[in-house]
Amino acid sequence: MSERRIDDYDIVIVGAGPAGSAAAIHIGNLSPETARRTLVLEKAVFPRPKLCGGGITPHADALLHALKVHPDVPSVPIHAARFVYRDVGFCLRWKNLFRVVRREEFDAALASFVMQRGAALHQNEALVDYRQEADGLDVITDQASYRTKILVGADGANSLVRKKLGLVRSDRISRLLEILTPVDADRTPEFTEHTAVFDFSPMADGVQGYYWDFPSLKQGAAVMNRGLFDSRVHPERPRADLKRVFEAALERRSVELDHLQGHPERWYDARMRNSAPHIVLAGDAAGTEPLLGEGISHALNFGMVAAESALRALRLGDYSFRDYDRRVRWSALGSRLRFKRRIAQVLYWGKGAWFYRLGFGLIGLVLGE
Repeated sequence: MSERRIDDYDIVIVGAGPAGSAAAIHIGNLSPETARRTLVLEKAVFPRPKLCGGGITPHADALLHALKVHPDVPSVPIHAARFVYRDVGFCLRWKNLFRVVRREEFDAALASFVMQRGAALHQNEALVDYRQEADGLDVITDQASYRTKILVGADGANSLVRKKLGLVRSDRISRLLEILTPVDADRTPEFTEHTAVFDFSPMADGVQGYYWDFPSLKQGAAVMNRGLFDSRVHPERPRADLKRVFEAALERRSVELDHLQGHPERWYDARMRNSAPHIVLAGDAAGTEPLLGEGISHALNFGMVAAESALRALRLGDYSFRDYDRRVRWSALGSRLRFKRRIAQVLYWGKGAWFYRLGFGLIGLVLGE
């Protein structure tokens, strides 16, 4: 059998989701020459399915603007968010609170800018292994081998890059369930009133999170993105039976559980390492926030931070990344992630129904509802 051809790159990015694509795009914006020596590996082929509520916040849109990209995909603008705990709740009304997209469309559109900025994008090519060498890394995929000075692991919550670094922690994993159901947009309040629902009633069943209803569009047709998020920000507590809780929440909405899909999500812990010599982690491979599980804005931001750190390493010839974790921790990104984790720890402590009923009721009174 002939030997594999080995190509040389300055930077190899594993994963072309929002974090990996943002890293490549940011590199292209800051250093077009480096972008031409950057490779992005994506194990799937776009448009590929991705479970997610699909919320694009104003912060995410600001980051897209900073990246100088405008993914042209269908979206549903959200002008109100209804927060519920059992029979009490309140509604926060604000024009363009966020917008809802389908991730298969958004990610594909974002990845198209990777090539426009000069980086190579290899789809349907999965990472198999990588080996540390004296002057960099040998990256082995199911199709080829590459030599690189820097490896950016943006390969999701189940990151192989992270696993091979020995940094896997099961107590930092959130859980999500999701289904899509067709609806009549003209007769569905979430569509007619541009409203997203955050129902925290599942906390009474041990879920450290909430149920959601997000109006969305799939291939032009109105669908409701329905899901259940369990942050597990208190990993010492018993795990809730998510399927049973989700089924009960759907039953209250006269919806049958069908084509159920689930996936993990890693939450960021500033005490955990996200780097090693020649390697940095970004996006879900490093972690997102456990409050609402909103990952797109943080993934974009993480990709940009990783890109800047990689370019700095190339400029200085120092690939230790010994300061990467500190730089992330004390960046605006790290501050937001740490703040949301603290809020999640308080909100999902499980203080009892009286606490949540009182809190939701008082907020409703303040808002005049």
